[in-house]
Amino acid sequence: MRNFKLIVEYDGTDFHGWQKQPGLRTVQGAIEGAAETIFRQPLQVHGAGRTDAGVHATGQVCNFIADTPRAPKEVGGALASLLPEDIRVHRVDEVGLEFHARFSATGRCYVYYLRTEPTAIWRRFAHVVTYSLDIEAMRAAAERLIGEKDFASFTPVHSADVPTVCDLREITIDHKDDVVAITFRADHFLHHMVRVIVGTLIEVGRGKLSAEHIDSILCRKDRTAAGPTIPPNGLFLAGVEYGVEYGAERGVE
Repeated sequence: MRNFKLIVEYDGTDFHGWQKQPGLRTVQGAIEGAAETIFRQPLQVHGAGRTDAGVHATGQVCNFIADTPRAPKEVGGALASLLPEDIRVHRVDEVGLEFHARFSATGRCYVYYLRTEPTAIWRRFAHVVTYSLDIEAMRAAAERLIGEKDFASFTPVHSADVPTVCDLREITIDHKDDVVAITFRADHFLHHMVRVIVGTLIEVGRGKLSAEHIDSILCRKDRTAAGPTIPPNGLFLAGVEYGVEYGAERGVE
């Protein structure tokens, strides 16, 4: 048995998210189906992040275990011949059987793209805002979110089995011409967390909230305290981080 680790890029527009669902087109389902055709055996593909419908990836990591003599390069070529055009496998490596794309990860990186001018070409990959944004105010607000904090106000899902404390290690906001790119790094993310944070930062950028208001939002631990959930089309899973034994994948530039 051999364990293959894949770095995958996909356009999530026409998928119902990463996770396999009966009767629906999903990224996991497409990769799993292609792999089972190649190896002629049932197998399970594990992803590092369960991206929602409409969310994209430049650096998703997944793995599967198969009984095969094929080399990683040959596996990558075979998958490329069977996968649809909106999924591309950029790299295949063989790793130890103990590796799991999700549970071996030490961090994840997401990028959310905003555009401040309407666009026909990039509308699938960025959320368009039609008002000016105070980028410095947004940066000041983002600084207040950095660290190990309870992000219960930034997720709609609350369960005793899912802790809401995350170590948010980085938020950077880059602005060039009409593109705003907001990069997030954390040990893990809650459901809709990035999209709610971006929606809240936009409220700050519009002047509807102050940067200092972030503190009270965190303290409330109530989803209604934060801003709106921004649409999925601007969100990319850009990379997944692992220990040195597995490499740190930051996606495709």
